Amino acid sequence: MPQQSIPQTAPQITTQIVKLPNYQLLLVAGPDAVKFLQGQVTCDINELNNHTSRLGAQCTPKGRVILSFRALQISPELIALRIPQSMMDSALASLGKYIVFSKAKLEIGSDFHLFGISGADAANVAQTFLKSIPAQINEWTEENGCYLIKLTNNRFECWIHSTATSYFNSRLSSQQSLIVEDPNKWALLDIEAGISDIHPLTRELFTPQELNYQLINAVNFRKGCYTGQEIVARLHYRGKLKRHLFRFETQGDELPLLGTPILTSSGQTCGHITQVALSAPNKFELLASMQAEHQNDAYFSTLGEKLKPLGLPYAIPSAEELPD
Repeated sequence: MPQQSIPQTAPQITTQIVKLPNYQLLLVAGPDAVKFLQGQVTCDINELNNHTSRLGAQCTPKGRVILSFRALQISPELIALRIPQSMMDSALASLGKYIVFSKAKLEIGSDFHLFGISGADAANVAQTFLKSIPAQINEWTEENGCYLIKLTNNRFECWIHSTATSYFNSRLSSQQSLIVEDPNKWALLDIEAGISDIHPLTRELFTPQELNYQLINAVNFRKGCYTGQEIVARLHYRGKLKRHLFRFETQGDELPLLGTPILTSSGQTCGHITQVALSAPNKFELLASMQAEHQNDAYFSTLGEKLKPLGLPYAIPSAEELPD
């Protein structure tokens, strides 16, 4: 399988403002925006009306994930979904075939520029352009067209409307050195957080549970019906989950493509890569959705070196644990 060349620089462990050109906003606008999305996605859209942001997914009727996103309700009739830029055409098609029956429409949020802020001083950097920053995880605040979402105590997502660009730049004039164009940095932080997006090469490969979405509040099992809900709920309440998302580290001269198989020592395919990022020269971290029983016997398909398991910030339930 073809691979990607690894740049010979590693992300720096300092406070940075990372440009995110590989992400884009998809806007759902209209009187039925909330109702429409509520019937299409795994998270509870009704929870967005209190300055809360949510991760979520859109599934096929068979419960396979075709789109992942972070949702934020800008106004009662406008919801923004932050998605990988590479998934925009697919998202317009998959949501578009259902929205024709609603008083809502889809728009590309080309007027927004996306940034990530991370590091020990991230909160102080955010306060240079926002008087009040979010207090709770997944909470957001807005000022002068700048939307700030708290992901962790040291990590924020920032969506800047074009009308606020001059204000944003002026407030950060003394900190221009912090702004970098290194999406790899942000991808590595997602891997450390155990969060994996769906991309074109991984579309329809996984159920939400196989991406640990139920563990990061991206699935609400009590919200009611949505496309694929019956399958997703059945897996949750009746099935014993055999596949989860795990984090690994390995070495190599090339980054593997998303969707690349993970093998056992006997050559059996036991999972697939969902996210990958450089962590040091010739070293990278990855997330793989795979059978839990093989997490300590996992090999990248074109390397002989065994993958080194790394921790996640949440616990993986055993197959015997009962759902909530």
